[in-house]
Amino acid sequence: MFGNFGGVEFLVIILIAVFLWGPDKLPEALRNLRRFIAKARQMASNAASDLSREIGTDIKPEDLNPKTFVRKHILSEEDQEMLTNPLKSTMRDLQEGTKPLKDDLDAATRGLDETRRSVNGSRLGRNAPKAADATAESETGSERTASRYDDAT
Repeated sequence: MFGNFGGVEFLVIILIAVFLWGPDKLPEALRNLRRFIAKARQMASNAASDLSREIGTDIKPEDLNPKTFVRKHILSEEDQEMLTNPLKSTMRDLQEGTKPLKDDLDAATRGLDETRRSVNGSRLGRNAPKAADATAESETGSERTASRYDDAT
């Protein structure tokens, strides 16, 4: 209801209201605000019902978004399917075309990880716990790289 208002913002608004109207007039100002909101909602509801009656379909206020309105009241399901099929097929083609590239990148990443582990292991020598930590760090780095790549595709 309040969007992105947090506790601090709400408290600041209440303090400003108390300073503007004072504690004795604030309840009356809040009642007037509540009446205004109720009237605005009633007017919006009446406008939506008038629009529904004029157009001849059942319209809800959330349907007044132009994209939703066109999709719901003007385009049939066949029209929607006709418009989305080329996009779906293009997306499918792109995924199939980039699959070999993704597989090659995954293999290269695995190869880099194995090389990094072997270099870290030989550099650290007998410090096995440190080598394990370095391996865990390199794995999280490669996992981050792989997840970035997956997010991009």
